[in-house]
Amino acid sequence: MEPMWRVIGVSVQGTSHQKNHLPCQDAHRYRVLPGGAALIAVADGAGSADRSDEGAQCAVAETIASIEAALAEGQPQDEAGWQALLTEVFRQARQAVAELAEAENVPSRAFATTLTCAVVSDEWLAVGQIGDGVAVARGEDGELFAVTQPQHGEYANETFFLTMDEPLQQVQVQVYLRPIQALAVMTDGLIRLAMNVSRNEPHHPFFQPLLAFAARIEDEAGAQEQLMGFLASDRICARTDDDKTLVLAVRSEIPVDLEPAGG
Repeated sequence: MEPMWRVIGVSVQGTSHQKNHLPCQDAHRYRVLPGGAALIAVADGAGSADRSDEGAQCAVAETIASIEAALAEGQPQDEAGWQALLTEVFRQARQAVAELAEAENVPSRAFATTLTCAVVSDEWLAVGQIGDGVAVARGEDGELFAVTQPQHGEYANETFFLTMDEPLQQVQVQVYLRPIQALAVMTDGLIRLAMNVSRNEPHHPFFQPLLAFAARIEDEAGAQEQLMGFLASDRICARTDDDKTLVLAVRSEIPVDLEPAGG
C-alpha cells in the first residue's frame, strides 16, 4: 500500500557558516507511521551557542521518538489532548538536551536551539513551536495559510530557545481538527523568501512549486538531492546566507498541478 504522505526534507549549510568555518546548525527528522500519520521535527541551533548543532540534532531525534511513543499509547481526541501531548514532547526534548549537556559537563545554553514539530494525518494537524520556525499548510480548498507565528524576543534578532529557563511557558501549540493537503516546515533561514513577514502570510510563488515537486516524488533520494541543490543555489543564497532547513509533506492522493521547484 502506498504511504498516505510523501515527505522529503533537507538541511543546508548557509554561506556565512561556510565562510566562518561553522557547521550547519540546523537539523531535521521525519517519519511516516504505519497508521498513516507523518511526524516532522525541525530545529535551528543558536548562532551564539558553541554546540548548538548538537543541541538541534538531539532535539529533533528526541521529538520524533517521543511523539511516536505517545501515539502508540493512543491518539488525542481533542485540542486539549494535543496541547498536553506536544507540551510533554517539548519537555522531553529539553530534558534530552539537558542530559547531553550534563554528560559533556557544559552548560545547557551551549546547546541552545529552537524547535518546531508537526503531526499530520488525513484528519488533523497539530504543530508545536518554540522559537522562530515556520509551518505553512495547504488546506483542502488549495489555499495556503501560516500555522505558526514566529516568536521574537525584545530585540529584532532574538527568539526563544528550548534551553532557556521555563521554556514550556513559551511553547505554542496549534491544532486543526480538519484535513489538509500539504505541509511545509522550515527554519527562519528561509523566512524572507517564503513569507510576507509583516503579515505572517505565505508567499505563494515560493511554496506552490515546491509542493508540486513534492507531490511528484518517485525517487526519494533523488528528490532530496534536487531539493538540496535548490536551497544551495545561487539565487537562494543571494537572498539568505543563513542555514536553511525545509521539510515538505504532501498527501499522496492529492494532485498538485503546478511547476516543480526550479522549473
